[in-house]
Amino acid sequence: MSNRYIPNLWIAIPDSSLSDEQTRRDKTVKVCQFARACSIFRVKKIYIYHDRTIESSADLSLLKIVLRYLDTPQYLRKSLYPRTNQLEYAGILHPINAPHHRDRQRIRDVKLGDVRVGVIVKAGDGLRADVGLSDLVPFEGSGFHGKKVNVKIISTYPSLRGKEASQQDIKEYWGYEVLEVHDLSKLLESALNTQILITSKKGSYLKDKEAQILAGIKAFRNFLIVFGTPKKGVDEMLASEGSSINVYKYVLNMFPFQATKTVRLEEAILGSLSILNHVISK
Repeated sequence: MSNRYIPNLWIAIPDSSLSDEQTRRDKTVKVCQFARACSIFRVKKIYIYHDRTIESSADLSLLKIVLRYLDTPQYLRKSLYPRTNQLEYAGILHPINAPHHRDRQRIRDVKLGDVRVGVIVKAGDGLRADVGLSDLVPFEGSGFHGKKVNVKIISTYPSLRGKEASQQDIKEYWGYEVLEVHDLSKLLESALNTQILITSKKGSYLKDKEAQILAGIKAFRNFLIVFGTPKKGVDEMLASEGSSINVYKYVLNMFPFQATKTVRLEEAILGSLSILNHVISK
């Protein structure tokens, strides 16, 4: 399949996604598994929706900060993330190593048109950007100190300069965005030009819908996969909001004939994205 048919891939998970883990260490490791799976299969947005079957989630902040931390190139982490208990176990996590996680590089080696993730630094009466080179890069444009920005190199050494990169400047997978939404039903209703796939043990088999999904991939710009948790399915999440799973076209059982009582969320994400990747590759 041509690259032009690969949609923007998004997932939605509840803020109770870490509730089956007891320690902060285990919760952090689980978030890393989410991040790795999403990066492997080029997920561009991770929506975190509120699980209304619980009052509030104590894990929401941990879930967001670890996901964002892992998506950040290593050379920027110290400047963007001060020491905090929520990142206590960050050192044991496997790196993402996605295309936007460039290695540190000498200024002399940077090429015209290169794009690197950076942070704006106010220096004197001008702006510079830390993009993981051996020195700061003069930055043309507007911004504020500490702003995370994608920087395109517009002039090389010895007169190195950069400006904010546009979407057209970025040709590779450039990580995921983490977004918090309160209502799952409102997210699904507002998702324009988006094919929605809801995972459910009660759903149809993917094989029976595969041809329709392939046709939809060509017709829609975005593809959103919705997950519940092993304790509560998406049907329960929607029912708690006064909505119903029955109004959605694609409610699919991604693991027919499963032998285990439940499929853990990290397994569901990795397995579902892998299966969908196989379908798209056709």
